[in-house]
Amino acid sequence: MSWPKPSPRIAELIRNCVNRLLEDSQSVIAAVNEASIPAEVAGAGSDPVLLRNYRRINEATVLQWAEANLRDPGCEVPPYSGSEITALTRDLVRRGLDSNALEPYRAGQNITWQKWMEVAFEETDDTDELRELLEVSARSIFDYVDKTMMLTAERIQEQREELNQTGAERLETVVLLLEGNPIDPHQAAARLNYSFDGTQLAAVIWQDETPETDALEVAAERLKAASGSSSLLAVHATSAALWVWVKPARELAEIEAGLADGGRVRFALGTPLSGLAGFRQSHADASEVQRLVLRLGSRLEVARYNQMKVVALLTHDDQRASRFLTETLGGLVEGPENLKETLRVYLRNQSNATRTAELLFAHRNTVLARIARADELLPSPLSESSFEVAAALEIHHWRES
Repeated sequence: MSWPKPSPRIAELIRNCVNRLLEDSQSVIAAVNEASIPAEVAGAGSDPVLLRNYRRINEATVLQWAEANLRDPGCEVPPYSGSEITALTRDLVRRGLDSNALEPYRAGQNITWQKWMEVAFEETDDTDELRELLEVSARSIFDYVDKTMMLTAERIQEQREELNQTGAERLETVVLLLEGNPIDPHQAAARLNYSFDGTQLAAVIWQDETPETDALEVAAERLKAASGSSSLLAVHATSAALWVWVKPARELAEIEAGLADGGRVRFALGTPLSGLAGFRQSHADASEVQRLVLRLGSRLEVARYNQMKVVALLTHDDQRASRFLTETLGGLVEGPENLKETLRVYLRNQSNATRTAELLFAHRNTVLARIARADELLPSPLSESSFEVAAALEIHHWRES
């Protein structure tokens, strides 16, 4: 059965409506995200990689339909089948979140259709034109969403069949431990082949782009080697993120130096802590650092909780953090970076100019001159606001890293 073509006038109206949606595409996609992303994915403490994949798919799905209807108004659009869907369905199955995986499509469809009707009624008030416009566009939108849902359902089933059950059980065991559910620690240790005795260092290892084969596993082994650990526990949280625990025999700074290699894999390191409680808390710290790095848009390859915990605390409300930074630093915000970095290191080292000069490989007089110049740019004298300035400079430093 051939797909019916709209009249030339209706084709023109469809193009006009699509262009109007694309002019405001970010707010449309934001509304789709708000309505369609499940609370367990979008909520505080959720996995930022999983949330990002949802947003990417929503944006790509909306744009594919819009661009197809610019080329051929009212056309039959093939289902969105980007590689992100395979990654997302794999992650949802691994996390046990796949049972309601198709509901976001309907929620997104409803929001998009609402936006579409708004622009359609603004484009024409002719009853006959409006009727045909809505009939043609509804057929195209609803068919597109139905087919994309069918394809996603097939991918979910494939992932359920292909998922290694041992891997799923390991992740389930780890999640039960992290959430403090009643599970025997000795039984869990046997199932995971990992002891909770001694000091635990947790890490989240992830990739921003489509994961490369075995790249995360190779990175986990690098962490094990860099930490001098004799044991390693690694479970896939998503296709692009690995949760890892090691028993560190080295200091964090030494471990960090052994990890950075300019690659595409990124590390968020928690705090070395003891026992099962340390297992949980170190992971919570590593997860907090990962969320902070992504929230700030930082390109750091290796991030450590002990370096960033103050910034993590101060930047939960990004808008208020930005206001605090601007009000505290005043003219120094736009000042030379070497002034800001010198002052940050100076305050981190209890205002010790000699130590600051050593760390920055600068002359002590140069450090003192920079501090004096930075003080001139601050809205309040450094002697009266050193605590606030130190906090603001930490926020700035990690945003710019």
